Amino acid sequence: MIPVRRHLAANWFIQSRLKLRHLQVLAALVRDRKLHQAAASLGLSQPAASKLLIDLETAIGQKLFARHGRGLEQTIYGEILTRRAQAILAELDGARDEINAIQDGHLGRVTIGAIDGPIVDLLSSVLAAAQERHPRIELELEAGSSNFLLDRLLTGHLDMMLGRPVPSFDRSMFSYEELGTEALRLVGRRGHPFQHGRTVNIAELHDASWVLQAHGSRLRARVDDLFHTAGLLPPARIVSTNSLLMTLTYVARTDAISIVSEPVARQQEACGQLCILRLDTEISAGAYGLILPSQRPCSPATHVVLQLLADARRATMQG
Repeated sequence: MIPVRRHLAANWFIQSRLKLRHLQVLAALVRDRKLHQAAASLGLSQPAASKLLIDLETAIGQKLFARHGRGLEQTIYGEILTRRAQAILAELDGARDEINAIQDGHLGRVTIGAIDGPIVDLLSSVLAAAQERHPRIELELEAGSSNFLLDRLLTGHLDMMLGRPVPSFDRSMFSYEELGTEALRLVGRRGHPFQHGRTVNIAELHDASWVLQAHGSRLRARVDDLFHTAGLLPPARIVSTNSLLMTLTYVARTDAISIVSEPVARQQEACGQLCILRLDTEISAGAYGLILPSQRPCSPATHVVLQLLADARRATMQG
């Protein structure tokens, strides 16, 4: 006879030495409604399954099932315990699926840092492919200068970055794989006075209004070099900002000019926002590449994104 208890203690399940197997039997009994079928589905003998059911009923002091002609029917206590047991088992199945997904690289969070050019040329297609093929990988993109992004990578805020090795770059702490060269283009608003089909030289641009990245950036240094090579001081009328959005907006609404990454310039021209101005000198910010922290192993999800990046680069080269 089952001893009746008034209340269950806070840790009744552990005190009664119950295990997950007891909950599995409970769920199987609800599904099959016959003890021998439930036992067989779990690979148990009928007496073993019966013993597990008795353990549960003894622990709570109530009958969980009543016998009827069509099989076992739950009592109110059986319904309560079964509902909770099924939820626990479902959560464990969910944990299994998540762990397997993480190990297979289908679930996780990947933070990527990038300078402007690769965002347009490579990462846009990488992010689209990741969302389509691996929708449970959460992707976070952070834009900025190589100096800024390297600091973020070093402190663990980024998993990878597409940028340039700066003078302080320590090759013992990072791996670097060159991906390409970031070409730069001079841009202005549509209908800009410098747009009319002619090529301009650096000297003509000296008195123009500019929007440039702040001092210390590679792009700002390249612009300064252009004027120094022409025997001129850098322009005096400069708005300094590291915000690409501010740069594009200001240039589109004024006669100011700027030098931006070629992929950004092409995209803005295609959208009708800005125009590429013809400069008599080719400008480049130099080579950029994939930078990874050598002291920190990549997660499975990061490996998936790296493969998508390799696929996107291969498609770009073939196209």
